[in-house]
Amino acid sequence: MENSPIETHASSGNSILSPDILLGILTWVTFFIVFFILKKFAFKPILENLQKREKEIREALENADKAKLQLTHIEEEKQKILDAAKTQAAQIINQGRKTARDLAADIETKSRQHAQEITQGAHAQIAGEKQRLLKTLRQESAEIAISLAGKIIKENMDKDKNRRLVEEEVKQL
Repeated sequence: MENSPIETHASSGNSILSPDILLGILTWVTFFIVFFILKKFAFKPILENLQKREKEIREALENADKAKLQLTHIEEEKQKILDAAKTQAAQIINQGRKTARDLAADIETKSRQHAQEITQGAHAQIAGEKQRLLKTLRQESAEIAISLAGKIIKENMDKDKNRRLVEEEVKQL
């Protein structure tokens, strides 16, 4: 029967810890054969994939930096727009307040003018009515005086009767 490699080593006097030259050479030959096969068929695609992945990671990092920079610019623009909007809103509010004050002052002025016109119209109407009443009163007084004079003349009475007649006419007024 054949001896196993362990038995061979044990029987030949070599220990496990002592180097075997043939085994070392075969190991190196196997290593180089596997190395050349890997170099020929595997290393190129692996290196290409690694370079491709490195390039993708580098581009992703550059894109992330660009996105971060764009985000910063967008935030600045947003803040500028918000500040401009606040300023514009304040201007609109102030303009609205000014317009409201001007409108209120204008309405007040027009109201005063209208009230003054109404008052002047009322005064003019009162003065006209007063003139009309005075005219009417004069006409009636003249008519009464003529009527009284006519009665006095018709009756040709004495002074007491004339006085009584005048007093009666004044009471009727």
